[in-house]
Amino acid sequence: MMELSLLKLRSLNYPNVTLSSRTDGGVHALKSSAHFDLERYGTQIYDANNISYLMNRYFFVNNIGIIVKQCLRVSDNFNARFNATSRRYLYRLAVLKKDVVIPENVSIASVIPVEEWKRCHFIRLAEFDIEKFKEGAKHLEGYHDFSTFKKFDKLLQHKHNRRELKSVTIRAGKPVVTAHTESRGSAFDYWDIEFHGRAFVHNQIRRMVGTLISVAIGKLQPDDVKFMLQIPSKHSWHSFIQNCPSDGLYLCEVEYDPKDLFYDPDTTVESETLVES
Repeated sequence: MMELSLLKLRSLNYPNVTLSSRTDGGVHALKSSAHFDLERYGTQIYDANNISYLMNRYFFVNNIGIIVKQCLRVSDNFNARFNATSRRYLYRLAVLKKDVVIPENVSIASVIPVEEWKRCHFIRLAEFDIEKFKEGAKHLEGYHDFSTFKKFDKLLQHKHNRRELKSVTIRAGKPVVTAHTESRGSAFDYWDIEFHGRAFVHNQIRRMVGTLISVAIGKLQPDDVKFMLQIPSKHSWHSFIQNCPSDGLYLCEVEYDPKDLFYDPDTTVESETLVES
């Protein structure tokens, strides 16, 4: 969609867009970034503000859920994916309150706010202990081989999976609902789990959250998370752990060294542009 919007500029080249992050279907993006090259006749370059305006107009007219917040001219050697210093992801989890009783033959969907449909992961687990959840999360921080938490791909099984998870922050969240729904009270305890790291392997966050849920309900001990990291293998994965759905996962921030966002004519051959959306 971004490339189609850029075709309106009629550049000499096709505007191939390189995204900063590759996410699974259903994952939300609150803020992401991308870069593309634009060539034109003469010595003039495209105006960054005009690029943002034309792209947003195209998205609005065609009812596409993308908004370009900022457009910057950057050096020719800039890469939105590989120049990123870190990324922040948020996983939204909602646990049914212990004092809310729903008959076993009644679906949990009956008490999920309609505004939160496909926006949060809702679970009904009576023995959920957030303190155990936090204790297990501490083992994930640091530099590890996350092969156990990667979705197995036979074609990519020899690719290294060592990553640094700088921090895991768990805090109380809240429902994103209208005042009408809020006035009726909530049947859930909401939790925001934020992951901060430079890069992540395929399905890593969703599988980590699923593992921590198993810890919170007592199927795993917090130290079992450490063992899954110490023996990185698909065989260290427990089959009873559920891979959490993409509904609750949000890409919140892609961070760069400020120097990389500064245009340096000495390293630029063509016009290259970074957009934040």
